Amino acid sequence: MSLVSSLFLVFVAAVLLLYYIVPKSIRLWVVIAASLAFAAFLGFYTLLFVLISAVLCYVGGLLAGPSKSNAFRNVFTVITVVINIALLCAVKYYNVLGFAAERLNLLFGASETSNTFFLYAVPVGMSFYVLQTTGYILDCRWEKIAPEKNFFKVLLFATYFPQLMSGPMNTYANLSAEFERAKEVKFSFERISDGAVRIAWGFFKKLVIAERAAIIVNMVYGDHNTFTGWYVPIGVFFFAIQLYSDFSGCMEVVNGVSHMLGIELPENFNCPFFSKTVQEYWRRWHITLGAWLRDYILYPVLKSAPLIKIGDWAKAKFGKKNGKKVPTYIALFILWFAVGYWHGGLWNYVIGSGILHFIYIVLGMIFEPVSKKIRPKIGADKLYFRIFQSVRTFILMLTGFVFFRSATVMDAVDMYAAIFRKGGAALNWENFSSTGMDLANLIVLAVAVLLVLAVDAYKYVPSEDDKPKSAIAFLRSKGIVILWAAFMVLVVATLIFGRYGLGYDSGSFIYARI
Repeated sequence: MSLVSSLFLVFVAAVLLLYYIVPKSIRLWVVIAASLAFAAFLGFYTLLFVLISAVLCYVGGLLAGPSKSNAFRNVFTVITVVINIALLCAVKYYNVLGFAAERLNLLFGASETSNTFFLYAVPVGMSFYVLQTTGYILDCRWEKIAPEKNFFKVLLFATYFPQLMSGPMNTYANLSAEFERAKEVKFSFERISDGAVRIAWGFFKKLVIAERAAIIVNMVYGDHNTFTGWYVPIGVFFFAIQLYSDFSGCMEVVNGVSHMLGIELPENFNCPFFSKTVQEYWRRWHITLGAWLRDYILYPVLKSAPLIKIGDWAKAKFGKKNGKKVPTYIALFILWFAVGYWHGGLWNYVIGSGILHFIYIVLGMIFEPVSKKIRPKIGADKLYFRIFQSVRTFILMLTGFVFFRSATVMDAVDMYAAIFRKGGAALNWENFSSTGMDLANLIVLAVAVLLVLAVDAYKYVPSEDDKPKSAIAFLRSKGIVILWAAFMVLVVATLIFGRYGLGYDSGSFIYARI
């Protein structure tokens, strides 16, 4: 079941109706049933693996609890976390197993002409809920939370249907508090209307922008022997538009549905393309993944005994100021390697989503003293310099997107080479429109992207009280008529300009496949 489908909207409507008519004491049972049903709609293996992860989460939390000895807790924390992560790796990255992969295919009845078992069975959203449940086990071991003894509360945490496919990631402390609070939430027309606008905005981003940008992206990345020269940066630029609209559109739908239930999820995007540095970009893009990696990889690695010893050695060798940077660089490398590997387990992901960003951030740290001296002399507080910083950061992110979208590292390298390759299609309107992007589609795409940028710009400029700004709150402040007018405009625009329908698969979100 796609999040951008009429079936999903019917499903959500049925869940909301039941949720608000049953006694408050059994509301969460409705959400549990809906979550399991949603997982079953996504496929048998999605339901199977999310249940396995939930059981591991529950058992691991109990075994890691403070009632046992530290040695016992450490052993079983490692066991449950390793099993949880190993299941993810086995399903997503099993091709590296070689002969073992062939045996698994035969074991599960996959023929030479059919899809291999794990490629067919890969559970939707597994990368997200495995990290979330792993975080719960570690929080129990580190005594940030008490292990939950009620299995069904843990089951709801692991399977909560709006965030099952693509996040946002959450902690048990935050999400369980939201579940408890939602028990007392009263039906509110305002709550339903705000959620409906977010859902419509998500559909608009996905079907009008992301699917239309994919026309150019697929052609350029699929044939960079023909589409050379300026076509390559154009294709990479449109992929950035596609990916942002696809993923943030998914989050709009997820947060909108959850808001209707009275359960508030963390925001996953905050105007990332206005970022002035790579560090800021990653505080604004896939925010909850960054928070998870910071809390469960970066900080623990920095505090680990080996890194502390390396830090002491480096301080003695290079001095206190320079020596303390060494363990930081090592921890950052481990972090960014993990980011890249999480995105796909192939070297193009490791480089494009990990190593490149590690290099950018470390270089920024190294040259920060020089930058501090230069900035006052060139008017760093001026608007033109801020624009320059955002454009520079965006271009740096595009270099990673070349690897992220390419099938292999060599394919990405060939993309770069294609910029300078001669003999390809000339850059003119006739050849450009051969990608399928005619003038009408280009105008629709340009107007839609400008609308998204305008909304992001409104949110990015700080308010007088420094509180986060909401476009929906702004519309509501102008009156309910304006809010519903915006909703109807989004719905009509999506119905007219969206790319969907029979024979067209617009339902698969990019990050749901990660």
